[in-house]
Amino acid sequence: IAYADEKLEEKETIIIKEIISDFFSLSKQSTNSFYEQAIENIKVSTDLFNFGKVLNDEFTYQDKLDFIGCIFEVAFSDGELHYIESHRIKLIANILNLNHKDLIQSKMEIKRFL
Repeated sequence: IAYADEKLEEKETIIIKEIISDFFSLSKQSTNSFYEQAIENIKVSTDLFNFGKVLNDEFTYQDKLDFIGCIFEVAFSDGELHYIESHRIKLIANILNLNHKDLIQSKMEIKRFL
């Protein structure tokens, strides 16, 4: 999502690393390593479906909702939800088999905190 608007801002990078650290309970060093590997994976990936399959296999429905909340947090980090970010988040939610009402609720929860 950070790349959706073709600009990766420092705020987005910081939030992504905080989310990775919190979500997976990683140290700063492990978080940085995980982040760098994720960036490399994104550069060579051709679609979101491979990532979605892994998440669908490993995450509970609640984990997926938490994940979508994290994605919204990154998307809103610059103060606005770009239409391309919104479109990609909807695509990810579909891949993760999330209900539309849960997607909207997650968006509203994140928006309230900003």
